[in-house]
Amino acid sequence: MRNAAPAKRAVTRRLEWKGFTFPAGSYPEKSFQQQEGYDSKYMKEGEYFYYQISVSHERILATLSSIMRLFKEKALIVTQIHTDDYYREHDTYISEKPVKIDSIIDWIEDWEDVVLDDGFFGIGVFSEGHAAEVFLDEHKTIHVYHHDPDLMENLLERLGIEFVLDLKFFWDEPHYHEPLPLSDDCGDDYLTAFEDLADRFELFLDEEDDENIDEDGAPLGITCWKVEIRGFKPGQGKGAKPHGFYSTMFLNASSREEAVNLIETYMETRGEYADLYLQMARVPEELLVTELRKSNPDPQEPSVWFESKRFEFDWDQPHS
Repeated sequence: MRNAAPAKRAVTRRLEWKGFTFPAGSYPEKSFQQQEGYDSKYMKEGEYFYYQISVSHERILATLSSIMRLFKEKALIVTQIHTDDYYREHDTYISEKPVKIDSIIDWIEDWEDVVLDDGFFGIGVFSEGHAAEVFLDEHKTIHVYHHDPDLMENLLERLGIEFVLDLKFFWDEPHYHEPLPLSDDCGDDYLTAFEDLADRFELFLDEEDDENIDEDGAPLGITCWKVEIRGFKPGQGKGAKPHGFYSTMFLNASSREEAVNLIETYMETRGEYADLYLQMARVPEELLVTELRKSNPDPQEPSVWFESKRFEFDWDQPHS
């Protein structure tokens, strides 16, 4: 199975500029003297303070863990992953219920290659009620929303992170983003990490499933969807194990909800089930390669019209 165990990889070359080490998956296009430090501002509307914190790569994990421990015992997880969706850059997922902070930090340490380096992945925690959120974005800048500036700034002082007026960030200038493959047979590592995170902590997409709109809120109607799933077929006979597979499907649908319903109907006729939706990306039909486009009999008819060759594995999911 693809997410059987986190792989550790050594990054042999990192961009470093005057003592500041950049993450391997997000770095400036040209030389940029990124400073360590933080800036802050008061958000009057929400009555909280917003901090942006920049530290060299080797300090990110300790800094992030220390700030997360400002929370009480539990918090909700929020993660953001890159999507191939033509109309949106990221998908944001949230945990179904609060999770122990130590469990989240343990997961981050397990997957630190992705968390600290991959330019397509971000993760954080937040609490409901009082404004409180910590988020490590895809640039590996730490963002904090907190209602107690004394608590935050005392911690930053203890960590040796100084306030810098008008702190500049490399991602405000031209810069690159790259995913980091964990090994030759693992595929895209940010999806591998997301899969493991979703399995452990029950994540859901933070988006209205019955809408199909672009970033500006304009309705899109029926669009082509490229959907990557993890599925399984129950074992036949007593004691038989389920059979697992990954698959990519193309379909026409007017919303995410309709896309899910179409896939579930398509699979149920085969005695199969979709266990996890890894990515659901909208792709304009005219951007598909000619052969694939010819496989779509009617772009305005909701249907699953193409499935890729499957990657199969021995099913070992605890909730199967």
